[in-house]
Amino acid sequence: MSDNSHSWFPRALVIGAAVVGLSGLPVRAQQITDPSPAQAATNVEPGSPISASFRTQDGVSVRPETVRVFVDGQDVTSQSVITKDFFTYRPAQPLPAGRREVLLEFTNTQGVTRRVTWSFNVGSPIRASIDSVDHNAGNRPLAAGEILLVTVQGTPSSRVTVYLVQDGRQVQTLQAQEVSSGTYVVNALIEAKDTTREGIVVARLENSGQVRFMTAEQPARLIEGATGGVQRLTTQEVSATVSTPASSPLLPQVTNVRDGDRVSGSSFTLQGTTAPNASVRVNVTASTSLGGIISAQQTVANQTVQADAQGRFTVTVRPPIPASGTVYQVNLSATSGSQTSPTVTLRLTQQ
Repeated sequence: MSDNSHSWFPRALVIGAAVVGLSGLPVRAQQITDPSPAQAATNVEPGSPISASFRTQDGVSVRPETVRVFVDGQDVTSQSVITKDFFTYRPAQPLPAGRREVLLEFTNTQGVTRRVTWSFNVGSPIRASIDSVDHNAGNRPLAAGEILLVTVQGTPSSRVTVYLVQDGRQVQTLQAQEVSSGTYVVNALIEAKDTTREGIVVARLENSGQVRFMTAEQPARLIEGATGGVQRLTTQEVSATVSTPASSPLLPQVTNVRDGDRVSGSSFTLQGTTAPNASVRVNVTASTSLGGIISAQQTVANQTVQADAQGRFTVTVRPPIPASGTVYQVNLSATSGSQTSPTVTLRLTQQ
């Protein structure tokens, strides 16, 4: 390896290869180790500091007063902290998205000058936000058998949860689904027990570790003073119309477990009701946390079952590895003729 050469190793960027110095004696290059961000790292935060360590090799070390630091060709040495053991530089402004290159130039204690480079990719920053929270229970109370529709507009590809605080006495947690980019919808069937004079609808959005909350402007009213009847949801709201009579709703209801319940054993069964002879599409995904950091997700069921003449249906789910703590997301929708219900979602946890 000759002087002023470039290396591309993620931890030891300059290998201690023998070279010939001015004195004619063999010397060894000082190693640059532990670069941060790492070589070829992706989605690096724009404000991340840049650093690396210096390690003595065979008694040869870096002369810190000779170190010069360049980022994308700009000399940032005066803005860097440089010691005999490491250097670090924190950008005054967030780095632009895309490929960024770091160049270190230094002279070691044997008088040999080296240049070392590595690169990484800065990701576009995500700014989590909620733009609006709306629901259909503000202008009039909803009756039992109707659908509470909550629509949240916010950052795409986020996890959105809706909390319904009912008269300050209890809280229902409703999981939203992203039906189009940045549009999240909750469809909840109203039951007789859901009587609410003044409900507060709160949306929670999480993306890339950022969490945002927003409360709907209007309170939600359920059951109390409701006139009943069938509510028609516009295609603009959920791309579907619910016109099945309230006495025999098409929307599938799981009757043997509730959202948040725990299941045990190597399989579990879902029993529910829908319109007579309707087809019920059942999709179940399993998410398993590995060390609390990585979540491995896989589909464990994706099938269609037929309801009987009374609208009853049953499906058995057999996860390949029913590990304790696994969270199952169950999505169900029913089809009868040309009508398809909104999707019902519940989450179950493996004991």
